[in-house]
Amino acid sequence: MKFLLQILFIIVLGYILELFFPWWTIAIAAFVGGIVFNTRANFAAGFLAIALLWTLKALLIEYSAAAPLTDRVAMIFSLSKPLLFIVVAVIGGLVGGFAAMTGSALHKKKKSSYY
Repeated sequence: MKFLLQILFIIVLGYILELFFPWWTIAIAAFVGGIVFNTRANFAAGFLAIALLWTLKALLIEYSAAAPLTDRVAMIFSLSKPLLFIVVAVIGGLVGGFAAMTGSALHKKKKSSYY
């Protein structure tokens, strides 16, 4: 349950940050999600959250654009459209995964005293 909440938190925060700031603010969203939730699967949560967010945003751009933008970008990189969406998801997912893992690494752990 905590894992799903972390994914949802990163998606919502990343979407809000990307409305006002550059693309790299997804790393800040995943970093904060890693600090706040600190689950055992921080990399997976950050990866899945940002990969889903960027895939959904890419699909929204694809279906709402008047010009065939994704066709042109796919042609520039010599990729098919589905492969372009996969590449976008993987790049965003790696950024989110490593940022969430970094946030969890900076989370202070409780020290147990033995005396």
